[in-house]
Amino acid sequence: MLLTGLVTVLVGLLMGCSNDHDAESKSELKLVSYTRTSVPFTAGDDFSPAGLFLVENGQATQYAKFVYRQNLWLSSLEVTDNRSYALYGYAPADAVTATLSDESLSEATLTFSNLPAVSSEDICFVVGVQSYAEENAEKNIPLGQFAYTGGNFANLLMDHIYASVCFQMSLGTEYAQLRSIKIRKMELQTSHSTATATIVLASNTTGSNPVQSATYNNLSGTERSSVFFESTEGVELDAAELTEATCCFVPDLGNDLTVVTTYDVYDKKGNKVSERTVSNKVPNLNAIRGQRVKLKLTIAPSYLYQLSDDDLNNPPIRITN
Repeated sequence: MLLTGLVTVLVGLLMGCSNDHDAESKSELKLVSYTRTSVPFTAGDDFSPAGLFLVENGQATQYAKFVYRQNLWLSSLEVTDNRSYALYGYAPADAVTATLSDESLSEATLTFSNLPAVSSEDICFVVGVQSYAEENAEKNIPLGQFAYTGGNFANLLMDHIYASVCFQMSLGTEYAQLRSIKIRKMELQTSHSTATATIVLASNTTGSNPVQSATYNNLSGTERSSVFFESTEGVELDAAELTEATCCFVPDLGNDLTVVTTYDVYDKKGNKVSERTVSNKVPNLNAIRGQRVKLKLTIAPSYLYQLSDDDLNNPPIRITN
């Protein structure tokens, strides 16, 4: 399933002061809201800083982080009324180092260095900008347009830099009658640590995807692990209802992933009888940027006939598509 357009960011321009000798009024650029449209936020995500590059022809490109303080997203960027700009950016700003090059009002190259090879944070970049006169105007964000006119409001559309895998966890039906399982921790491992991602963007007026290319290189050789699920008390699995947890990864690493799961085993009287940590090689996902692959993860012995208590208390994990 492709997840294009994950993040919608509303940018507000609050009017500043100008003197009598300055006919052009400046506005301070602030984020009014930061919302995600296809995948819900987890606690705290809505306070993650966003980074924006403000491009004006013939002028130095401005950059600022938008940090949440006192119920507002604050930055130091200023724009001048009725001048033309382009907005490029990414979020969350603190998850990666980004630079902008070859920028203009219609095209730019975003380079992400020290990009974690696997990450619990879904790093995204701007792929469309909508400009309108009122903050509460209807949102109809045009994919592929970056033009922006200073002195009003804009809405930003973002897309994924990663691919992702969603583990759908459950307990074997027969095994659930004998034991309970609580998941305490999950982490995704790969043999690489970081990468460099280069995203080339070109605007259009047809609503087409502006991503001309997305390349990943400079993969380091040091092992990396990302914890994407953790619970001190543990989350109990159900035989009928799936428990989901998602982690992101550099698309080129779809055949170099291992999931490590830590869980506790309880008998039907509520006594903890075993603690387990199990590693499973993830099958080749062949995932592309923006794609989320779902895998089923089932905890249960492969058979129950004449099992000893030791077997019941050490169930394996099976991964299936």
